[in-house]
Amino acid sequence: MRRITFISFLITVSLYSWGQEKRYKFLETRPINEKFIVDYSDRLSIKIFGIVKTNQIAHVNHETDKKLEYRPNESLNIGLGIGYKWFGLDAAFNFGGVNNDDDKFGKTKRFDFRPSIYTRKFAMDINIQKYKGYYLYNPEDYISGFNASGSYPIRSDIKTYRYGASLLYVLNHAKFSYRAAFIYNERQVKSAGSFLVGPYFSYFRMDADSTLIIPEAESEFDLSQDFRGSEYIRYGLAGGYGYNLVLGHRVFVSLSLVLGLGPEIKKTPAINGFLSDTESKFTGRLATRIAIGYNAPKFFFGMSAAGVYAGERDETEDFLERGVSHAKFFVGKRFNPPKLFLPKRGK
Repeated sequence: MRRITFISFLITVSLYSWGQEKRYKFLETRPINEKFIVDYSDRLSIKIFGIVKTNQIAHVNHETDKKLEYRPNESLNIGLGIGYKWFGLDAAFNFGGVNNDDDKFGKTKRFDFRPSIYTRKFAMDINIQKYKGYYLYNPEDYISGFNASGSYPIRSDIKTYRYGASLLYVLNHAKFSYRAAFIYNERQVKSAGSFLVGPYFSYFRMDADSTLIIPEAESEFDLSQDFRGSEYIRYGLAGGYGYNLVLGHRVFVSLSLVLGLGPEIKKTPAINGFLSDTESKFTGRLATRIAIGYNAPKFFFGMSAAGVYAGERDETEDFLERGVSHAKFFVGKRFNPPKLFLPKRGK
């Protein structure tokens, strides 16, 4: 049923966007303003990149804001990406010689699929994540004499599941280019910004063999708050602003902040003598994206980072804070496409 709901959401978003685009003129794609944007989508781009992805959770004390933060063993993946026209594909791999700290942070098994689709006027992000194996990120706050050079408290039993999607409409897509900052098939040559608006949806669940509260921190947190097996369903409408600052036509800094508001449904199973419960409340969601780089006609390089932060913050009881983020660096070059990429001309 959850899978059907998720697929239905994506189909609904797609059909809604298509239907509204046909109906309202303000959603029509406007030609790019060449004083602000140069189009390179007819060039073949190839890049080498490195990426680090994470998916953190934290048990937060609602009165003191103290937290027990857990993170997966973050690994650097190195890969190759290609792009042409509307199509882009990145493939990254985990190299054992680079990530050899399992003794310190434990081993994390993960399936992390985060495709993004950027047209001139829409930016769509999809998250499909399954993680197993976390470690306590801040043990020094609770364990006296903790030695950071040794092993961290490892929780191989913690599992998280996260599925979601978001869609943003770029109002000023004739002058502001998301693609120039993040997929490099365009170049922003003059500074510009745009308001961003669109829907989002997410599902999250955390499972573990025992509570997140370690014995050394039992006096700091409410032991009755146990988030194992809890499910969080969140949806709503988001709005924000993105801006590309251009320096000397080729160097740029891009920043966007998007705040979402909508209901969150929390389903808590029967655990520790407490009955199962379902509650709904109005909550916020913050999505950030930043990039800095150099973008020339044939050559480009830079780094980017993005994160989504959520949590049903409650002034009356402890809550589970959740976040997902990634950081990426890359270097690439554009080429004239091979003949097999070019359309055939009639005789």
